[in-house]
Amino acid sequence: MQTKKAKKMKTKTKYAVLFLAPFVILYLVFGLFPIIHSFYISLTDWTFGKDVNFVGLSNYIRLFTEDKYFWKSVGNTALLMLMYIPLSIIVALLLSNLIYSKRTKFKKFFQVAFFLPNITTAVAVGLMFALIFDWQTGILNNVLMKFGIISSGINWLGTPGLARVVTALMLFWAYFGYCTVFYLSGMSGIPEDVYEAAKLDGANHRQTLWHVTIPMLKPVTSFLILTSFISGCQVMEEPMLLLNGWATVGQTVGGPDRSCLTIVWNLYDTAFGNGTNLQYGKGAAIGYSAFLLIMLVVMLWNRTQKTLAKRRGDIDE
Repeated sequence: MQTKKAKKMKTKTKYAVLFLAPFVILYLVFGLFPIIHSFYISLTDWTFGKDVNFVGLSNYIRLFTEDKYFWKSVGNTALLMLMYIPLSIIVALLLSNLIYSKRTKFKKFFQVAFFLPNITTAVAVGLMFALIFDWQTGILNNVLMKFGIISSGINWLGTPGLARVVTALMLFWAYFGYCTVFYLSGMSGIPEDVYEAAKLDGANHRQTLWHVTIPMLKPVTSFLILTSFISGCQVMEEPMLLLNGWATVGQTVGGPDRSCLTIVWNLYDTAFGNGTNLQYGKGAAIGYSAFLLIMLVVMLWNRTQKTLAKRRGDIDE
């Protein structure tokens, strides 16, 4: 009897290994190996056309102490996130509250309409905003001049401050639908009894939103802030295609005065886009430095949320 059970378990194990093997092999080849190998590359001075030498942490030391573009890209990324993430969350919360209202009709249409920008390709988003904000042929300048609001075209994408605003507006338009979907899902999980109790207590729509809906959606808000931060640190395609993918904007990496140079854009330009001086080692170091910064912020955020939850009594000490 024991032998039959052992044979049966052995057969099940073989089938389990057989079905898991393709995934494990693909992960090792295309997942784990590139991660380990790219970390090794970050410890070398590998540059296109030159010998590869192991330099240890020299790339990281130079990044954090000497490379002004690295810190500029970090500052630009943080500034862009501060401009569009809070706005995306606030607008998504208000729109979700309106869509979820019983008096709102065509809910499915609005859900799809608000989420469509999030699934639009970065190429289409960058091209569309370039067509709107282009200095010479942009739609916005033509409309403003036609109504006499301005006498000559505004160089939206050629001025550092305006370029940041346009880039943040583009990222907001592309990502607020993502937040809307999660808020709608969160609202569907709030019991109707809570709203009925608030209504019986005489709370109006604004008071219900402020004292019931928003507090009940704290886990969703925390999740959106964290995931938006992680995705915001990886922004590259949209600003690159907006500022370097349109003939009248120019070819300066990062836009005017590198005001929109993000971390990943800096990585790409260093490792792949800088003519013949392709610095693979430095580019890999930028990628792992960004990873360390993201991990640090995520750990601090989680610890802060845990501390606040303990103070509110949501979790035990």
